[in-house]
Amino acid sequence: MGCVDAAVQAPSIHNSQPWQFLLVPGGVEVHSDPSRRLPAVDPQGRSMHISLGAAVLNLRLAVRYLGRREHTELLPDPRDRRHVATVRAGERYTPGGDDEELYEAIPHRRSNRSPFEDVPPPPGALEPLITAAAAEGAELRFLDQDESDFLLYLALMADERRRESPAYRRELYNWVTDDPYRDDGIPLAAVGPWTEGGPVSLRDLAPDREVPGRASVRLEREPTVAVLTVRGEDAPPQWLRAGQAMQRVWLDATRRGLAVSVFTTPLEDPELRDALRRPSDPITYVAFRLGYAPPAAATPRRPVDEVIAYTRPVPIRPPHLG
Repeated sequence: MGCVDAAVQAPSIHNSQPWQFLLVPGGVEVHSDPSRRLPAVDPQGRSMHISLGAAVLNLRLAVRYLGRREHTELLPDPRDRRHVATVRAGERYTPGGDDEELYEAIPHRRSNRSPFEDVPPPPGALEPLITAAAAEGAELRFLDQDESDFLLYLALMADERRRESPAYRRELYNWVTDDPYRDDGIPLAAVGPWTEGGPVSLRDLAPDREVPGRASVRLEREPTVAVLTVRGEDAPPQWLRAGQAMQRVWLDATRRGLAVSVFTTPLEDPELRDALRRPSDPITYVAFRLGYAPPAAATPRRPVDEVIAYTRPVPIRPPHLG
């Protein structure tokens, strides 16, 4: 149960928490929960799989922290698209400093939508994040000013396009909540401010809600922006790898005292996503804004007993298997 406790602390799109866990001898199976998929913003299930990958990484860290080597198999059953991973505990293992610090960062990881200080993180705080991404088979690249401005412009364009979609606005309204007893979704307190002027504009998570005390702010003048890429097809194995790499980078940044804001709006739009890369480039899955800021509030999580499956979840079979 301790390992699943860590897994449910993973980030997920709109805090939808699209996972179920089946306890099996010696390990945990991770399954998607299709009832929590967001069809308007994520029709392919790309962001859902990135979220699931983040939960897999937390599971792996928990196993190592508890003194066992972890053995992870992604998409182990070709007959079941819901079964995205199995994480098993292996032989005894003595966790090192990185294992312990990353695991201990799990409950402190936050998505921070507040203004960051106009003091960029030094290279010594950023370079280890490149190593963290590489450990999961991904690449993390920090953008120069022109590249950053272009990506942030696409993010603004993507947000404007999304808000023109009634289906998207309904979906957002359902997942941004003013219910203090709800244990999923994005609380109004975590929506963040309106942004005005400057190079950074955050996604408006509450275009159809009144948010008490919500202010307009100008964010940092020269944001530190990085993109996470994975080589290969744009398909579930790469999505899960991207999710694990995203989470390792995020936890590594957290333990180093960095504030992190992840934005994916331009990456959710195929047309804008293609504008970011040449055909030979790896695919970008996540963009990070990093800096220094006061701690952000936590978002709620469902109780562990609600995400434990006590019987095998009904599989979703690939089309060619009927």
